[in-house]
Amino acid sequence: MKKLLFASISACVLAISCSKSDDPAPVPAAADKYMTITAGSKWTYDVINNISATTTADTVTVSSTDTTVEAGTANQRVYRIFNHNSGAKDYYNITNNDYYRFQTLPLNNLQIQNLYLKDNATVGASWSQTIPITVSGFPAPIPIVITNSVTGISLTRTVNGIVYDSVINIKTDLSATGLPTGTIVSDIKSYYAPKAGLIEGDYKVAVSMIGVDVNTQTLLKTFTP
Repeated sequence: MKKLLFASISACVLAISCSKSDDPAPVPAAADKYMTITAGSKWTYDVINNISATTTADTVTVSSTDTTVEAGTANQRVYRIFNHNSGAKDYYNITNNDYYRFQTLPLNNLQIQNLYLKDNATVGASWSQTIPITVSGFPAPIPIVITNSVTGISLTRTVNGIVYDSVINIKTDLSATGLPTGTIVSDIKSYYAPKAGLIEGDYKVAVSMIGVDVNTQTLLKTFTP
């Protein structure tokens, strides 16, 4: 049971699946600031598992299809669908300066609209989202808090030999109210470049009491807008 819980904690950041159906919908704002949602745009990534010392190629292509999430509510947003060569899908929305990714976690099919980037935020700015996860055997939902902080802006970073300017660095922390201090140790850093979006992601999540250990890196190889 606990292993399932903490696997889901890691999935708060790493999950890429979604159960929403694909519906015709108004096209979201086609801003090209720190992510493009133009149909046909393509990324290729190296996904490195630092534990097994293996590298997997990942190709992501923007589709021309959108889907609406939480229709009729204050949280309604239109997401552009991105397709992976593995068959997985990503769902992205750009609303003014805010960048969202829609995800379905593997526990209880919990759906979240993850605000992962604010391109106008200054260094030191942070924002949090609390996700209550219900797990059999626990008397109440476990509040999982995702906190994103801006640790750098206007950076220059080289990834796979390519130099990117005006890069934003986001640090993501995971915590769980009601669990012993140190139960979750996370070191998650994401680097975003203009138009290309994610150019590097470093993901480390450890829960020593149950042996959960995630240590992966995602590096952009090519980007075709």
